[in-house]
Amino acid sequence: MVFSASRIIPLALGFVLTLSAVAHADPTVLSFTARIGSSNSIDTEDVFGEGFDANLAGQIITGSVSIDPAPLAELCSSGGACYGDFGAGAISVSLSLNGITSTVVSTGTLGFFGSSSGGSVVICDPSDGVSNYLAVGAASPDGMVQQSIGAMFRTATLFSAYGGGDAAAAIGSLDSIGDGAGLVAGGITLMSPVEHLDATLLGIEVVPEPACLTLFGVALGGLAAVRRRRAG
Repeated sequence: MVFSASRIIPLALGFVLTLSAVAHADPTVLSFTARIGSSNSIDTEDVFGEGFDANLAGQIITGSVSIDPAPLAELCSSGGACYGDFGAGAISVSLSLNGITSTVVSTGTLGFFGSSSGGSVVICDPSDGVSNYLAVGAASPDGMVQQSIGAMFRTATLFSAYGGGDAAAAIGSLDSIGDGAGLVAGGITLMSPVEHLDATLLGIEVVPEPACLTLFGVALGGLAAVRRRRAG
């Protein structure tokens, strides 16, 4: 069977549109590395397995932030995009060191993070008169364990901070982060009832979601099949 160009192009477009739809449905995941500083470096609660009161200064933490825009609600209309977590699990922040991972998942409960919710996302862009800025945080149900990340990027790293009030559009714009190339400054924080660790960001990037990659492979396979049929 021979496929005409008029049939191949819509089919290819269908694959691409399907891929795009699924990609926007998945959470945006950012991975990062950071170096623990010297001012807040004591692991009072032995979170990372080196003993109580271990000094972690200079060590490298790896981590990730996952943001699902679906349960987020807009909290401010100016000065950037501010979104609160109004559905448990919308935001998670993980920190890993020595093979031990500490993860805090937002609760969707009001009054814990920023006096608004169990998690928050703040995005600012040059239209606010500042550089591109991202802050993401999550708190445990008791409000006492918090993990957060904040980063400033060069203006060349373009965000769509407002997204027309659409959280998915604003969060999706973070795909412009690539290999930490636009990172200017930033840090991460782990806070608990008795400890406060700070670390300086060394790099940050968007991690492709496995579901997106799988569908991308299916799309490519489908297009290849079309080409083989056309050649036949």
